[in-house]
Amino acid sequence: MAPLISSLFLLASTLTSSLASPSPPYLHSRASGSAGCGKPLPVAQQPAGGASHPTNFTQTNGAKRTYLIHIPSNYNPNTPVPVIFSFHGNGKTSEQQEDLSQFSNEEFNKNAIAVYPQGVDKSWEGAPYAVEGVDDVAFVEDMINHFEDRYCVDSTRIWAAGKSNGGGFTGTLACSSLSPRIAAFAPVSGAFYIPYPSGTTTCPSATSIPIPCSPPASRLPIPVMEFHGTADTVIRYGGGERNEACLPTVPHWVREWSKRDGYGLTNVTTSLYGGNVTKYEYHDGMVTHYLTEGLGHAWPSTEPNGDNSKGTYFNATPIIMEWFGKHTL
Repeated sequence: MAPLISSLFLLASTLTSSLASPSPPYLHSRASGSAGCGKPLPVAQQPAGGASHPTNFTQTNGAKRTYLIHIPSNYNPNTPVPVIFSFHGNGKTSEQQEDLSQFSNEEFNKNAIAVYPQGVDKSWEGAPYAVEGVDDVAFVEDMINHFEDRYCVDSTRIWAAGKSNGGGFTGTLACSSLSPRIAAFAPVSGAFYIPYPSGTTTCPSATSIPIPCSPPASRLPIPVMEFHGTADTVIRYGGGERNEACLPTVPHWVREWSKRDGYGLTNVTTSLYGGNVTKYEYHDGMVTHYLTEGLGHAWPSTEPNGDNSKGTYFNATPIIMEWFGKHTL
């Protein structure tokens, strides 16, 4: 696998060997409090820190949706807190995503509200199998508006993560007109589907396929972090054709974000865990990629989880939380 990885990146890099211990600064003095500050929690969600609450939600267009929400035990209705969206993979549920991503685990996330939305037919906009006509970007926008009105939210620290199809949708959000309201994006094993070029049913080279992405220019640069395994046979690291659509190589997708953000291709490469994990950082980590040797289509965790019965070298969630804590609007 090493020659493939080397040829995919083709980067000037500096090799180092350190990893800071996660200690994310979730709260900060410049917090921007929302209209919900001062309002008590809904009765069904009291006391804070209890079980996550399944919620029925009606969008502004009348569509009926659901999400699961977790309120941290130290929630204070007068103290603005971040919000994390965590999007499930294709065929999965919000409950499964909560268990997988562990953003409700206060060992990893002490202060942020964690939200696990449910996709229509268990899929998200942007994938070729997604339900036609469903506007999931609008769903997220409606949820943000609702949370800012109902809870004491730090509007400068709303973050998005997701697995597989949910990771691909996280990328869709980063490219959308909603990106100015989300501070950072962290897809895991992201499925970044691209339609066939017009008039064809053949994918161009996965290392150079154009990646449609048009966030507002005023929003750039956009922080992005991606995790992938070399043994992922579902969303392959080398990209290619899947579900009658095209997937870029993961390095190509990462490089395009660095270029879009104005950082070019120079990165710092860090070898971790005896060379089994490689971390690529562009511009002090504004764009970051973790590649794990031998890991399949899985959310990295040292303990077994719904993706991986054996666990791997590190936990992605505290790394994501530390990185999220560095990014604010």
